[in-house]
Amino acid sequence: MELGESTPDRISNVPANAIEQILTLLPIKDAARTSILSRNWRHHWRSIPQLVFDGSFAPLPNTGPCLPDEKKVMVDIYEALLVHDGRVTKFELSIPGLREDCQQIYKLIPHLASKGVQELALRFSVGQIKLPSSLFTACHLTVLKLQHCSVGAPSSFVGFRKLVILELEHVIMPEDFLQNLLPVCPLLEELRFINSSKQKYVLNAPSLKVFLFHTHVLGSVCTIQHAPVLSVLSLPNRCGSKDWFARFASLPALRQLTFGISSLKFSELGNAPCKISTTLCQLNVVEITRLLLDNLPQARFLICLIMSSPSLQKLTIRLDTSTTQPPSEVIDSLQELLDAEDRPGVCCLQHLEELHINYGQGTRVELDLVRFVMATAPQLRVISIKCAVNLSADKILEFSSELLSYKRISKDAMVKYI
Repeated sequence: MELGESTPDRISNVPANAIEQILTLLPIKDAARTSILSRNWRHHWRSIPQLVFDGSFAPLPNTGPCLPDEKKVMVDIYEALLVHDGRVTKFELSIPGLREDCQQIYKLIPHLASKGVQELALRFSVGQIKLPSSLFTACHLTVLKLQHCSVGAPSSFVGFRKLVILELEHVIMPEDFLQNLLPVCPLLEELRFINSSKQKYVLNAPSLKVFLFHTHVLGSVCTIQHAPVLSVLSLPNRCGSKDWFARFASLPALRQLTFGISSLKFSELGNAPCKISTTLCQLNVVEITRLLLDNLPQARFLICLIMSSPSLQKLTIRLDTSTTQPPSEVIDSLQELLDAEDRPGVCCLQHLEELHINYGQGTRVELDLVRFVMATAPQLRVISIKCAVNLSADKILEFSSELLSYKRISKDAMVKYI
């Protein structure tokens, strides 16, 4: 370059689409600061399609009483949205410590709806901030995520016709809210629902593929009436009521199942059949949490599930070591139950590749289960056992020595201790 020749202004010559991609990756405050880089960048941040207001925008304390600054934060967010002159495909409000129920939220949501927002996430820290009914006018929504707020659909609501993903975490709503919402969301594929109120929900979701229901509230139950394409189901706290097996008839496409069981009363499981009426032909991944394996009804429950899942490939069992059960419910040997079942000539574990047991105690019931799997699963690759922390070294050695003596139908099967 000759003396006096000007340096090329590469910043100013960045293409508009590249500027938009760069600004989308930056926190909103940093995106606004790029206005000083050059005249070509000056107003680009006002048209970026994704607006994320998180802790980087306005960090707030997440404990203690509400602070006056929270109102200012909401005012700043609303003003930023007012000067935004482009489309908004994604809007996320997720500032830790934000709890103030101020009027800006009632102005912000209808403004977003008018801009055709497609992905909307409103996450508050605590409390239940009441959202305006204008939320239900956002007809272009494909993703909706709400946390610590309360909602109620107006009578004029005709549905979210494009909604694909719905996440509700600690959201206060009428008991029939979900029951009325799902039929008017014909494209809904994924529902994640974390509940903190004692309510009963009924789901009729013909397009739902993924469903997570999580609750710590005793008496809160979610019943799935009709979900013909549901492939992933997670109920980590409780599996439901005594007629839980009968409900598999509405889940013919189920491939992955996670559920908790020990929160049920022992009598609710009753004498589970050795095989349910509907064979779970697609089910290949099962995780059972808080299982009392030496409890008779729960042991029968496990056997029933195994016998009814011919495509099972991975089974994970997290044992519950914290519950003391009535003596009448305890069994000493699982082998007696296994021998009592009228099993077909070809074992149901033809495709099982992995068995994982967490918080193992080295009981006879656990050993019977492992021996049964090793003797009947020709595709078995690994048995992984994580012993409980209170298990002595002598007990672990005794446990492992007996396992190594069991016959393995699969030549590739390995036993691992974590």
